[in-house]
Amino acid sequence: MRLAAQAKMGYYPTPDSVTPIIARHFKRQRDGLIRVFDPCAGEGTAIRIIGDHLEAEKFGVELDQERGARAKEILTRCLVTDYRNTRISHGSFSLLWLNPPYDWEARDSDLETSERHEKSFLRDCIPYLSSNGILVYLIPQKRLDSRIAKILSYRFHEISVFRFPEEEYRAFKQIVLFGVLKSKPYMDESVEEYLRKCGEMNAVVPYLPENPSYIYEVPLSPVRKGFVFRSKDIDPEELSGEILEYGLFPQIKEMTTPLRMVEKIRPIMPLRHGHLAQILACGLMNGVVWDREKRNPLIVKGVTKKIVKHSVEVEGDLERHIERDEIKILIRAFDRKGELLTIE
Repeated sequence: MRLAAQAKMGYYPTPDSVTPIIARHFKRQRDGLIRVFDPCAGEGTAIRIIGDHLEAEKFGVELDQERGARAKEILTRCLVTDYRNTRISHGSFSLLWLNPPYDWEARDSDLETSERHEKSFLRDCIPYLSSNGILVYLIPQKRLDSRIAKILSYRFHEISVFRFPEEEYRAFKQIVLFGVLKSKPYMDESVEEYLRKCGEMNAVVPYLPENPSYIYEVPLSPVRKGFVFRSKDIDPEELSGEILEYGLFPQIKEMTTPLRMVEKIRPIMPLRHGHLAQILACGLMNGVVWDREKRNPLIVKGVTKKIVKHSVEVEGDLERHIERDEIKILIRAFDRKGELLTIE
């Protein structure tokens, strides 16, 4: 199984016959916005079926370019990248569909410890669920080890575990687990023990019922102005589309055009004479300046210069040359009669 998984990048899409049965285990809590998310979306088929059943917005992430391109066509949004190379708002999704690759993580060095994708996807993606959000977790039964059992029992309650329908289960012994995210994590040792025994094939796990006796209510997703769902990298296709539709000139013009007088920042408190003198000296008020009655205009030019003063100190046979920098402020103004006023 592992060699086959590696050849397919660990890609085992949920059988088309199973996803509609899983969808029957969920219903809307009430009218409103629901977002569903699959961080390993493949071609997007499974999360589309779930999203359509719940009348929800469908989001996905897929690493493979070809599968990601197909998913983009049927989902609300799909990022073609590694899920770890994304910026996605935490606590923003009502349902998390998790069918991770069935393989080991790649190691950056021989000193690092590798771990299963089934565990790393679960650990990394739980934060995307909103409070009381629903987890749908699909893995081979024997991959439900003690570490995964501990995570699930600590973060989720109302957990149900089912084997795939008999014919599909025979292929890879897959199970599906449903759970509701706890508002406050706590350890449930009895649930942990049951899940661990499921992975050890020592617990009774029923087949997935076509007509479930218990249906999970999917809560609404939080409505936020700052919802983020994007890749850390720039998608060339998306960028070219934005440029064609909007262009870059309006943004460039906005950044380079000086503010109009009415848009300039005004000080909170009135300026004192010292403030005005500094502004004049720095040249920030060059041009026409009026008095309070706006009767006597002045054309003002402020200049600030650095002057180096040289001095010599003699002590016995020693002669010391000293250079000191001195800032000289000069303000010149012409009145309406043409007379030059100089302040320094």
